Amino acid sequence: MTTSIRTLRVVLFVLATLFWLAPAVAQSDIRDQTVQVGDQTVRYLSAGAGDHAIVLLHGWPQSADAFKPILPTLAKTYRVYAPDLSGVGGSTAPRQRWDKASLATDIKAFVDHLGLDDPLIVGHDIGGMVAYAYARQYPDAVRGVAILDVPIPGLDPADAIAASPHAWHYDFHNQVGLAEALVQGRQAAYVRYFIRQVAANPDAIPDDAIAVYAKSYETPERLRAGFAFYRAFAEDAAFFQAQDARFAVPMLVVGGALSTGEALPVMTQSFAAHGATNITTLRVDGAGHWLMEEQPEATVRAIEDFAAIVFND
Repeated sequence: MTTSIRTLRVVLFVLATLFWLAPAVAQSDIRDQTVQVGDQTVRYLSAGAGDHAIVLLHGWPQSADAFKPILPTLAKTYRVYAPDLSGVGGSTAPRQRWDKASLATDIKAFVDHLGLDDPLIVGHDIGGMVAYAYARQYPDAVRGVAILDVPIPGLDPADAIAASPHAWHYDFHNQVGLAEALVQGRQAAYVRYFIRQVAANPDAIPDDAIAVYAKSYETPERLRAGFAFYRAFAEDAAFFQAQDARFAVPMLVVGGALSTGEALPVMTQSFAAHGATNITTLRVDGAGHWLMEEQPEATVRAIEDFAAIVFND
């Protein structure tokens, strides 16, 4: 073997090693912290040291950890924060309010406590509802809002989606007491079933991630909080339907091609009918509901492109 060939092989080995090590090093830079915000304890992940801040809000049945596949990339340019929603994981819920406007108020207190000026708010699933409620209540305190793969209660096509067989869990979670009795102690099995049955690529969500999510709902109080997110939908619908003033905050609405992607035109029309004037939509090919895990590169690219616009970078 010639010296040049040996050298080439060494170089290729080093490059491959660096490629696989890079994500691990980036993941190690994520800080897992808690902060006391008034009478609430908030657990959150953070990374980055840029000039602008992005706040990531998870959905059900996940936690802040759902954003780990994309957080390191976003942190190359921005300061990124991903809190557990009130009542879930390491975040307490002293007010026991589960409507999305109230959850958004909790997030606003967290944002203010950390001194984050005019962040971009990004929310997936339930977190998308909270993100929209945040932007509606505090339009002068956000640069933009990104809503990832979720219909907004009270706006089209939320009712149609709720009536579909794929949304069986809406009714189940509203069975107060029964849902808790059937799922308590079986969180891992329930979370695994639910996540994989709405995924285009179930293997993209490994068992260790599912275990982390299930742990976020392991106590009766946390499990009840997760179900309560759904039990507040009627209150949420009334709130969102009442938001019909002109709304100029830039919006990015993203749907997985195998999830809410086909509903994006209807969603856009409904947002516009309720005053939104600056809406961008994007369908992520090859994705079901779990955008950050099923298609992390496309998802982070969508957020980065939107962030560059709203922050004028």
